[in-house]
Parts: sequence; structure tokens; C-alpha cells
Amino acid sequence: MIAKASRAAGLLAGVAVLVLAVLISFDVLMRYFLDRPQLFVDEIGPFLLLLVVFGGAAQTFRGGGHVRVDLVTTHLPPTARAWLRVFNLALGIVFLLAVIWVTTRSALTALHYGRVSAVMLYPLWLPMLLIPAGLALMAGAMVIALGRQLRAALGPPAGRDEVPPSPEAR
Repeated sequence: MIAKASRAAGLLAGVAVLVLAVLISFDVLMRYFLDRPQLFVDEIGPFLLLLVVFGGAAQTFRGGGHVRVDLVTTHLPPTARAWLRVFNLALGIVFLLAVIWVTTRSALTALHYGRVSAVMLYPLWLPMLLIPAGLALMAGAMVIALGRQLRAALGPPAGRDEVPPSPEAR
């Protein structure tokens, strides 16, 4: 379920990049050649960017596309690398849960007070939910990776190392 949801969110993030490129190009043409700025582009653009960043985070994690610093870990024994990855995944999940909590509360506050956008007057809580939704999807992907990593760290000594990203994620 997490795999399908992260692929779908990644696809939506890719479409959002295309929509952003078209909208910004349209705004530039209208603003600088026809002197008719499109205010809705300035308002929708940042929320599409939220979809790009947080919608694609889980699929990027599943595919192993995040930046890693291996300067220290390459010199560690495989068992130590396995347990360091378990620790890092657990810490990352705790951090994500805290951010999910805060951003969800912020979206619910916007819903409670009826906050709307300045130009198009759409409710702000809806795009604000993109952040906790994307992070919850990423946390789910990290929980699955943590389970795989724990099995490797507790398994036979020959398999105690960092587990590579899931092959179906690529």
C-alpha cells in the first residue's frame, strides 16, 4: 500500500513540476510582454511546490535517492553500519512524527479559523495538509525500511549490513 501510494504521490509531484513550468512561463509572458500579471500563479505556485517536495519525498526515499554522507560509515564494520542505520531510521521517524503533528495542528487551526488565500479565496487548510500527508507517507516508507533493516541487523552475521533500497522502487 505504501509502495503504491508513494508511486502515485511521486507521479503527482512530477505532474506538478510540469504544471509549475507551464504556469510560470505563462505568467512571465503575460507580465513582461502584455503587462497583465497573473496573480493566481503567484498564489498557486508555492502550493504546487509543496506537492513537488513533500509528495515526492517517500518515493525518493524508497528509491535511495536521498543524499548520503558515507565518509564515516564506509570505514565501519558491516554490523555497526546496520545498527547505525537502524538508529538513524528510528530517529528520522520520531522527527517526522513531530513535524507531522505540528503541521497537522497548523492545518487544523487554519480550518478552524476559516483562513483563506488572499487572491483566490480558497481554504488554506487544504494545501497545508500536503505537508503532513507527504511526510506521513515518507514515515510509512521509513517504517518499512526500518523493519527490513532490523531483520538484517538481527539476522545471520553474513547479512548484517545496510539494506539497499527496495528494488521495486526504481
